[in-house]
Formats: sequence, C-alpha cells, structure tokens
Amino acid sequence: MKERKVIVGLPIYNAQKFIAAAIEAHLAQTFGDFQLVISDNASSDATPDICASYASKDDRVTVLRAPENRGLLWNHRRVMEAIQSPKQYFRWAGGDDIPEPDLFQTMVNILDTRPDVEAVVPKTKNIDDQGNIIRTLENSLDLQSEDVYERARKVLLANYQHVIAYGLLRASTILSLRTGPNYIGWDPVFIWELALRGKMVQTEDAALRRRFHKGSISRVKTSKELRKWVEPNHKAGVSFPHWKWAYEHFRAYLASPLTMRDRLKVGAFLGRATLWHRAELARDITQATKRALRLSDEYTF
Repeated sequence: MKERKVIVGLPIYNAQKFIAAAIEAHLAQTFGDFQLVISDNASSDATPDICASYASKDDRVTVLRAPENRGLLWNHRRVMEAIQSPKQYFRWAGGDDIPEPDLFQTMVNILDTRPDVEAVVPKTKNIDDQGNIIRTLENSLDLQSEDVYERARKVLLANYQHVIAYGLLRASTILSLRTGPNYIGWDPVFIWELALRGKMVQTEDAALRRRFHKGSISRVKTSKELRKWVEPNHKAGVSFPHWKWAYEHFRAYLASPLTMRDRLKVGAFLGRATLWHRAELARDITQATKRALRLSDEYTF
C-alpha cells in the first residue's frame, strides 16, 4: 500500500444503508492524499460487495475482511495497523457519517502549520436518516490554551459529543498514548489524555455531518445490546464502567509528560472531579448487583 499523508480507518459492520454515501463523501474530498482503510467485521448484508466495488475503482480504498464479528473495539484497533509512519495523520471514520468536501484539507492545513496542535476537532452537524441537518453543535472543544491545567479542566467540565476521534490526529501522538479503543467508553479518556499532551483546534467552517438513526450505537441502552455491538465474544458479567473510567483517567494522567507543578494541579483537580461522580460510582455497584441477580440489564451510562 502506498504511503499516504492521511490514513482514514473505517470500521464497519452491516452498514449497507449508508456506506456508499460515506465512501463517496471521502472520495469527493478536495484533499486527495489519503488511504481509506475499510475493515469489514464479517458483515452479513451487502456491505462487502459495496466496499469491494469502490476498491476496484479507486486505489485509495483498501478493504479488509474479518472472518467473524469481533466487535467495534477490535475493529477500531485493527484499522490503526494501517499506520505506516509516525509522520502520517490518522482519523477514524463512521460508516454512516459524511465529511464535508473541504474537511480533510482544512484539518491537514492546521496540523501542517501548527506544530503545537495535537488534534483537530471537526465542527459537527447532526443529520438524520435522509441527511437533513437537525442540529449544529456549539464550539466546545477548541482548546488552545498554553496552560495544560486549563485544557484538562475544560475537558472534564465541558458537555460535548465525542467526535475528536473523527477529526485528525498525529500518528506519532496516537501511537504513544496509553489510551485507545480497548474498553467501552474509551472516548472521553482518550480526549483527556490528548488534552494533557497538547492543544486541540476545532474547524470553523468545514464540518463532519454525523448521522443519528435508529440503528446507531448511540441508541443502545442495555448491556446485552452493547455487547452485541462492541464485544460480541465477551462473556456476560458484572461491570463497573464509571470505576473503570476513573481508573483510566488516572493512568493517562500518570503517563503524560507533565512538569511537577502541572502534575500537582492537574492531579488535584482530577481527584475533585472524580468525587463529583460519586453518585455514578455508587450506582455502578447497585446496578452490577442487579445484573448479578438478573434483575436488570441496563447500563449505568
């Protein structure tokens, strides 16, 4: 595979309804030096045929096929294997999302000219099944402060959609992070660790159109449904998601290159922020008990 400036990892499963539109939106980008790596997680619908058709027409499209469905987390890790050099840029993509034509060029320009920026966050517009815009999100993750404490504080306090992974990241950074798609709900910890490493800039005009529909993972409510999407081969059992996230936030904090002054400030704030979620931590224990007794299958998030 030719080494491209940008690697786009597209993990998919049974995405026949929207995958053609997603691929075409990528191929229509004004910036063309990218490789679209599609990892099909043993789809049982027409997804493989649709993807193979585009791969046969454009060498920027590579299709990987898994013999069995190993889940969303595995598939997100798999596409990272396409990174060939730390000098490349990387992003994940959704099989139902639409990047606007100038999005790639805008994000590449920022990373090319701003070495202090670790990640570019796409301006985000939510769309429905038909592609109609139902909401344009406010700027909430434009983190350009020189002060790591301010960046870390805003990430923990802000209310935002977790779209940073669908922006553009430096491969050198993403390969060095402790956090990755290894557990359910990894996104906010990933964003936290990025904020500890450097600045994030949000695009002003070019946007990512993020689709919300009945079949999207954002509509999942029970642990059984979530396992089907994320970890189909994982054995059912109790889990403590908020405890896991608190632990992973702390691990990412310890792994980040901070000065002693920043480490003390950030650590103290992380401790306070963890205590703010004591109700959720307690609910994890209650809900895990209910799942163990088969009284409920609802997740606590």
